[in-house]
Amino acid sequence: MRVVFLHIPKTAGQSVHAALESAFEPAAICPARVNDQLRLLSIAELNRYQVFSGHFDWCLLDCLKGPSYRFTILRDPMERILSFYFFLRKQGEALSPAERAKPQHTGMRAAAEMTPDEYFLAGPPHLRNFLNDHYDNFYTYYFAGRTYRGRTGLVGLQNRGVFSREKLMDVARANLAELDRVFTVDEMPAVFETIGQLAMPGRSLPRSEFRNNVNDSLPVQSRVQRLRELGASEETMKCIASWCEMDNELYAHYSARHKQPGAA
Repeated sequence: MRVVFLHIPKTAGQSVHAALESAFEPAAICPARVNDQLRLLSIAELNRYQVFSGHFDWCLLDCLKGPSYRFTILRDPMERILSFYFFLRKQGEALSPAERAKPQHTGMRAAAEMTPDEYFLAGPPHLRNFLNDHYDNFYTYYFAGRTYRGRTGLVGLQNRGVFSREKLMDVARANLAELDRVFTVDEMPAVFETIGQLAMPGRSLPRSEFRNNVNDSLPVQSRVQRLRELGASEETMKCIASWCEMDNELYAHYSARHKQPGAA
């Protein structure tokens, strides 16, 4: 049984990866954590591993042979976006001016140096592309397109009227239903329990509970207030809200389902 964890940024994925490292031998875990690393491996090399955990295009793992347990974790969409933004801002502010200027730190630099309005509404094309792909209804586009750049691949079809909003949502829901489990961050004990059940013989999770690292424990309204204090306009708040519109529907379904007795 292979284990595939599709890690969406800012959904406690580091804690999940640490749990998987405890549950499986190092040689069983694919060392790739992002797409660029995954692409360096041949199909034969990929099939040597039992566990895959990272920010992956789902479609890149279609070549895996045999049965697998595939899961992901969702978080309140607004909370995820603001957590992502403040994480990048904090990381950027901690860098020296020289480090911040390096190309690999472009996202952190933008979050740290731009006003919220500049960051969310303006900025250069490469920043707009990043925000569109990682913030704009990410769940919907990722699961409909099965790639991190799902929005880039699908929005053109939408603009031409080939792919309606309803069809996009239907495809995202259908693909999510193909996963063995869709957790929410409110279900982290169940995530760790499941990993324990999947663990290799002789391997087990530590008795202490893994840290639920969803950045911090601030409620979403506290982050909204902080963003406003930094100068975010109503236009920025409306933009972020629009980036959550479709994702809210997906999240509401799984959030409600996990609260029902015996829900899977």
